[in-house]
Amino acid sequence: MEIGHFTWLRAHKARYDVSSSGVTPIPLDDVVRLGGAGNFIEDLMSVYGVDKRNLAITHGTQEGNFAALTALRELGLIEKVTTVIPEYEPIRVLPRFLRLRQNELRINGSLTELLNHIEKGSALFFSNPNNPLGVFLSSKFLWELSDELRRKGAYAIIDSIFLEFVENNLRDLPMENVVFTFSTSKFYTMRELKVGWVVGDDKVIREINGIIDLVSPLVIDLNLRYASILIRNRGWVRERNLSIIIPNVDAMRSMIHEIKDYVDISYVEYMPIFYMRVMCEDITGSSLANELLSRDVLTVPGQYFGRDDGVRIGLGSINKDDFEKAMKIIINVIREKCRR
Repeated sequence: MEIGHFTWLRAHKARYDVSSSGVTPIPLDDVVRLGGAGNFIEDLMSVYGVDKRNLAITHGTQEGNFAALTALRELGLIEKVTTVIPEYEPIRVLPRFLRLRQNELRINGSLTELLNHIEKGSALFFSNPNNPLGVFLSSKFLWELSDELRRKGAYAIIDSIFLEFVENNLRDLPMENVVFTFSTSKFYTMRELKVGWVVGDDKVIREINGIIDLVSPLVIDLNLRYASILIRNRGWVRERNLSIIIPNVDAMRSMIHEIKDYVDISYVEYMPIFYMRVMCEDITGSSLANELLSRDVLTVPGQYFGRDDGVRIGLGSINKDDFEKAMKIIINVIREKCRR
């Protein structure tokens, strides 16, 4: 099995790298200066307003997704999984890897259509906010989703790694028939460590903890201490992230009008990514990404999200000057391709 998204990123380098969906890593020295660490579990209980029985610690979001979907299968609660297109490739691949029946739902501007695809003995499995579009279900819709899942005897696994970019209050997440997976990889990015956690339905969490103990127990205490410092300073992290993202968003918005007849932009405020769909005949996301790569700009083609109609562009891991240079190249390439 091969995850094409990762193969693409490992195989290619460019002067202007806008392929990352995260934010420039926080230096370890900056983290140390933020203050002392606490008990990571207690910190999470405070942030999410939950009991310890609603929490599991993992090594990352993908491990959390794997453990959660495996838990639902092993508990005999699901036989079928619904995912969406476009979607982060590992989410789309995992149900098939676990030999679960899978339905893929095409979405455009909203995830609310998922509420119409809840069946007994099934699970919804999706990123919220969506990667690459950024669209997301608000707390209100998540509660509606939880109620409908409980009523129909279904479940949801929600990859929430981007949620803190768009939602500040995390104490109002529903716990029944839902699990949310998180990690430090995007919002709290550090090069030196990665910690993940799962929040949700207590009987599913209990099974997840058993699976984690079986395959990869004991997250390193030092990692937990640094993660505790970051969690305790969420406000500082948010402001620091936005200081990188917002100038690039402003630059994107001021420049993209030059090709407004050729592209459609999907962007949600404060997200570190946007998706640019190209509306020109015979231009695919793959062909565009390869042409950009030949000009020293690295993006991620839409084929790795299930639709080859554009590219995902990162806003959080590049300084404004370099981002503007990358955007100029992107604009020039699209003009050349679309004016033929």
